[in-house]
Amino acid sequence: MLFTGFKRCCYPYQKFDSVDGELALAKVLEDDDSVLKWMKPASGKFKIEYQNGNWYEPDFVVETNNVCLLMEPKRADEMDSVTVQAKQKAAQRWCYYANEHAAQTGGKRWQYVLIPHDKILLNTSVTGLVARFATQEKSL
Repeated sequence: MLFTGFKRCCYPYQKFDSVDGELALAKVLEDDDSVLKWMKPASGKFKIEYQNGNWYEPDFVVETNNVCLLMEPKRADEMDSVTVQAKQKAAQRWCYYANEHAAQTGGKRWQYVLIPHDKILLNTSVTGLVARFATQEKSL
């Protein structure tokens, strides 16, 4: 099912794989004044290699007033899976190198935020989610 009516999203229509994860996060992003814009990257447009030629595509890319975020809502019972952890490590590595570039060019820092779906509440702020669930970027 397609959704529309977003003000901060880069695209007029969005498809969500989960109501209590992705759609709930989109609502939080829409309601948070610190969010400048957000998007769900089109398939194949934002790829991070995570394991022997396998690619990970983050669910959300978000720009706030002071930081850029890769945000990944995930079912709570999948948070510790080997695949989720491998993707997290790859995203942390991507953020590390993006932050090196940002430091040289005056750009915003990047952070990876892996969020259990049952912690995304409508009264949650992006700042609160980042404070609780952002992970540190890591080099190789």
